[in-house]
Amino acid sequence: MASTTPMSPFANRPLAIKEIVSEAEGFKWDPDIPMKFWLRTANMLFLEGRSYLSDGNFAQAYLIYMRYLDLVTNRLPKHPDAKNPEERRALHKLYKSLGDVMSNLEKIKPIIEDNYNGWLAHSKKQGRQKQEANRPQPHSPLAYEERASRDPALSSTHRLLDAGNNRDLAVELAEREFRRRDTDRGASRNIGISHEDKQSKRDMSFWNNWTNELADRQAEDEEIFRKKMESTRRALDGDESDYANDIPRTDSRPLAATSPLTNYRYPSIAQSQPIRYEPDHVHARKPSAPQPPRPPKEDILRRHEISPSRTPVPELPAKVQISPERTLLTPETPQELPTPPPKIREPSPVPQGQQRLTFKPAAYLESGEPLRSVFLPSQLRHKFLSIAAEKTRRGLEMCGILCGAAVKNALFVRCLLIPEQTSTPDTCETENENTMLEYCMNNDLIILGWIHTHPTQTCFMSSRDLHTQSGYQIMLPESIAIVCAPSFEPSYGIFRLTKPPGLDYILGCTQSSTFHPHAMDNLYTKAQSPPGHVYETDKLEFDVHDLRPGARNSTVHHKSF
Repeated sequence: MASTTPMSPFANRPLAIKEIVSEAEGFKWDPDIPMKFWLRTANMLFLEGRSYLSDGNFAQAYLIYMRYLDLVTNRLPKHPDAKNPEERRALHKLYKSLGDVMSNLEKIKPIIEDNYNGWLAHSKKQGRQKQEANRPQPHSPLAYEERASRDPALSSTHRLLDAGNNRDLAVELAEREFRRRDTDRGASRNIGISHEDKQSKRDMSFWNNWTNELADRQAEDEEIFRKKMESTRRALDGDESDYANDIPRTDSRPLAATSPLTNYRYPSIAQSQPIRYEPDHVHARKPSAPQPPRPPKEDILRRHEISPSRTPVPELPAKVQISPERTLLTPETPQELPTPPPKIREPSPVPQGQQRLTFKPAAYLESGEPLRSVFLPSQLRHKFLSIAAEKTRRGLEMCGILCGAAVKNALFVRCLLIPEQTSTPDTCETENENTMLEYCMNNDLIILGWIHTHPTQTCFMSSRDLHTQSGYQIMLPESIAIVCAPSFEPSYGIFRLTKPPGLDYILGCTQSSTFHPHAMDNLYTKAQSPPGHVYETDKLEFDVHDLRPGARNSTVHHKSF
């Protein structure tokens, strides 16, 4: 899962509408799973769709919205619990969002079609039909590139980064997005806009301004990305300043933006120092101190940069960034010609001004399904244990809900929600699900998993835990379960069900007793990285919100270190 290896020509191909719809309909519906879990799933899908729409990741937004539409209109009304008063009220709330969802789908569809048709026309011109005909079949063993080619989130209009090698960058981009969302929510509350009207107005505002808004956010993302890469370069050059230590040195290789239309790698950023051209067409920095030898790959990139056909490009304002694909030419490429008239212009495979930073999957399920990175505040577990201390002393279990948001195809836990619950020495059950879902909807939070204590047992997933986890993981494969066993070693673990065999086996288990044996092993596995998809970080801020009756200081904010 190297972050800088070049992808095959089809790995970043835009998906057609029929491919995205087929993927959206390919989830497993199980009416035996309690409806409260499906209502959580619907809430998660709706907010995920808005997050991807806000990121400009239209293909993934289309998939999520289509799945939401199918679940709410076709599946949930047929659930055995749909006639219960509480579930019926929750379902009617979901119906209110269908108009906005269908409106978004109608507006996203032509963007995806134009993107795909532009790529297809360019591919035909380049003679790539044979490569597409030889694409791997869905059930063949897949390398990363082939898996990525079926993932709508990895659109050709996005620069792909490895979240594990860019953790500080991921957290910084997420925190900036969270501040923007919090500001929007605060403004809506101040003028008395209802939650449903706020959602509708937000979507309308996005479509009225989406070209400029995406361009502005792209410029901001690129500036943050440039600073992080600059700090890496300084670190490699031996600069001991604080600025040089902004990001971890887990991978010092330059990141590359990949494109389905080229056979070579683009550098993600240009040299940060001014460049002068010598008569022999070789450029270098003005020597101020002896420099360490450049790696061979950097020499190759320098040769690309000094193509005789190039002339220096004047520096542009921060909000008018030029993407690497348009600022760097190969030695065989002539200098760019003026843009042809519209009548003879080729369809563009990458819409101008829409290239965004997107994080690649951190891992894959046993079935090959991608798992997005999950960033978990490292102090959240300790805070939860302090809240649960009294019950732990009495030998009673306690649980909390991990809530967060999707930003740039990665998931960030930003809230520990303590629900109303009943506890025993071996179980804990949430109550008043609607209150929990309403809080998540009002604060744009999706449920990413759960955390609970084993006050008298070791750190493992009991049969009851496995069935609870299946409800979280049925639609969100990245969902995690954190088990805390403070009296034993190891004192905690982060787990997920395997798929296959774990998730399918547990969903098919019909045993009704609280604790029961399972005839199969390998039902769950660790989720921490490596080799999993969960990264713990002390730089991610989070809130604690307690929904239990009589809870003091219901919301407490915890800042990063």
